[in-house]
Amino acid sequence: MLPPTPWPNRDRLSVLTATIVLAYALARFLDLPARVWQTTILGSSIDIQIDGPFLVLLFVAALISAGSETLMRSHPYLAGRPKAPAFQHWILPGATALALGAALNRTRDEQVWWVELGISVLALLAVLVAEFIAVHPEDRRRDVAAVVITGLTYALALTIFALLYSLSYRAVVSASLSGAASALLAWRWLRLRVPSDERAWLYAGLTGLMCAEAFWALTYWRLTPGAAALLVMLPFYVGLGLAQQHLTGTLSRRVWLEYGLVSGVGLLMALGYALAGSR
Repeated sequence: MLPPTPWPNRDRLSVLTATIVLAYALARFLDLPARVWQTTILGSSIDIQIDGPFLVLLFVAALISAGSETLMRSHPYLAGRPKAPAFQHWILPGATALALGAALNRTRDEQVWWVELGISVLALLAVLVAEFIAVHPEDRRRDVAAVVITGLTYALALTIFALLYSLSYRAVVSASLSGAASALLAWRWLRLRVPSDERAWLYAGLTGLMCAEAFWALTYWRLTPGAAALLVMLPFYVGLGLAQQHLTGTLSRRVWLEYGLVSGVGLLMALGYALAGSR
């Protein structure tokens, strides 16, 4: 019989979090020779630099995926269903670890870095615990976990958009990465809200495509990373909301009007912020 309120194993959770934090610290002090990999995409020459921090982030991605799999499989609900997929529970922890690691690598002030490291630990713990609770569809704490996951999803998307824009990659690279990240985050969120509908992949892909197109256009603007991220958040938010309403059969004219109004107001606010920051 399933325990009414299972919690993740503290030893596994502590070891996983501590290992990732150690990897963050290693990335700050690891100094390896950089290698530049050159390729051509759609006629544009792309240079990708591979250095110590980049390798550590790849290690963190592999580590968080394996650790999340082990942690989620320890849930009584999945323990009795060995063939049930757990991939959806990797996405948010993995993306959170990568985004936090990238943000930490860009921080130069030592004191600020330690504060950000503490915040990163709390964020990782929150997402892992929330994902663990969300495993069982009938867990009475699932609504609270869904709110936490929703908040983290939007915050993470905003952070990823800002980071990608600040890196000043070629449009084909940054737009593709933003679209892929948006699609994965959208799929995870839709699977949380509409777990029984297999069309979540389709609508998540459409949301990612809209975000990629918006990001591509914004790479030709002179904007701050925060302003660009806010503008890309509009299609992400609207795409997720309309997809959920459609999949649950509640999409109506009133919903279209609500999202149209929110989109218009949000666009005006984001454009005002962007124009003010570009002066």
